[in-house]
Amino acid sequence: MNELNCISFLENTNFLLSVLEASSDGVLISDDQGNVLYVNSAYESVTGLTKEQMIGKNLRKLREEKLFNFAVSLLVLEQKKPASIIHEYVTGKKALTTANPIYDEDEKTIVGVICNTRDISGLINLRNELEATKTLLQKYSNELKQLRRQHLQQYEDFIYKSKAIEDMLQLASKAAQFDSSVLIQGESGVGKELLAKFIHQQSPRAKGPYIRVNCAAIPAELFESELFGYEQGSFTGASQNGKPGMFELANGGTILLDEIGELPLTVQSKLLRVLQEKEVFRLGAQKATKLNVRVLAATNKNLALEVKKGNFREDLFFRLNVVPITIPPLRERSEDIPELIRYFLEKLNKRYKKNLFISLEAMEIMADYSWPGNVRELENLIEYLFIINTGDEIGMEDLPAKLVADHVLSEHNLPEAEQTGKLNYLLERFEKDILLSALKIHPSIRKAAAALGINPSTLSRKLKKHNIDQQGKSLKSEGSAGKNKLEVS
Repeated sequence: MNELNCISFLENTNFLLSVLEASSDGVLISDDQGNVLYVNSAYESVTGLTKEQMIGKNLRKLREEKLFNFAVSLLVLEQKKPASIIHEYVTGKKALTTANPIYDEDEKTIVGVICNTRDISGLINLRNELEATKTLLQKYSNELKQLRRQHLQQYEDFIYKSKAIEDMLQLASKAAQFDSSVLIQGESGVGKELLAKFIHQQSPRAKGPYIRVNCAAIPAELFESELFGYEQGSFTGASQNGKPGMFELANGGTILLDEIGELPLTVQSKLLRVLQEKEVFRLGAQKATKLNVRVLAATNKNLALEVKKGNFREDLFFRLNVVPITIPPLRERSEDIPELIRYFLEKLNKRYKKNLFISLEAMEIMADYSWPGNVRELENLIEYLFIINTGDEIGMEDLPAKLVADHVLSEHNLPEAEQTGKLNYLLERFEKDILLSALKIHPSIRKAAAALGINPSTLSRKLKKHNIDQQGKSLKSEGSAGKNKLEVS
């Protein structure tokens, strides 16, 4: 196409060109041979190429002259369909160029191509910044989680792996920052007092006193004098100097009302008044002593149920139950058991300068046990096993029979009806498993018997009893009554 044809095209399309010139997007129009017919000012701004450099020139020639790395209009002419690319120009700007074919009146023949070029540098930069921000936020989130976990684990007595305990500690850590009452509930031995100490130590009151009151151990008639104190001469036997109560001793700190569910109803009303008024009257005192005490309560009872039964005051329950925290029993977080075992063993090894460890079999059995006494029961057992063990390993044979029996019951998936009163069955199954294991490890009657600490004849008799051959394979009878012939199953 010559220059005259270009001028003719422009004169016949003045209005359209005015519209295109006003566009903020770059526009390039070429004919069906790839010759540039029109370029607007926005295209010049985006690409850094002038109208003089382009109009009347062929796109293939411009590409050869390295003005273009890629001409999307030529792609449209080749493929006869729209095309889009993202391209960075010499200006440093990144643009999205979309090219569409222009058809003649019958819409069958392509007579040209129109390219729309939009500067997306800002969008790309914004996207990159957004991605960088997301990455940074993820990094900070991970670091925060790690720091939170490290912060929680600074309190070394809480050994856990379960998410349940992690969530519980996070709630306790949040609650620690406020003076609201916390009601800690959980079975005996789960660590309620431990959690109360954790809340105190994580709180702004950490440098203040921490006082634990065992509500179950104080007789009702002595409750007031023990908790609220008394003045001299207030009753027979009273100290001449008087005595501050537990609440006064806890002033500026935290008081734990442990076993709150055991508190007699007659005493609950007196405690409620102290919590409401934030003051105590010593026995025999004429004026109240103001209190600045954080109150924690702990119980192994379901206080909401005790309220329904009439054993616990509803108003006192609501006063204590501002932040309820329940510690799950050990049986509901079995993944914590190996961690606790290793921790207790390590602590004992360090104290007594030993190197006792636990076998995998024993660990498996202990992890499978329900632990009705929870962490306290587990810790006591580990200490007992540590004391009685004369070697360097706690094995399955060292464990209490109850743990082993429960494990075998679970392993064999006995129906509930069979789990009760079927000791003989359990012993038979357990004995058979031991015999099979011994023969698997020691492939001869003599060696297996020696390992089990019994005579070879005794072992042979037991194998016959359990229908096991000398290779450790289970046998079965032919099924006819009175026949003793055995077959390998």
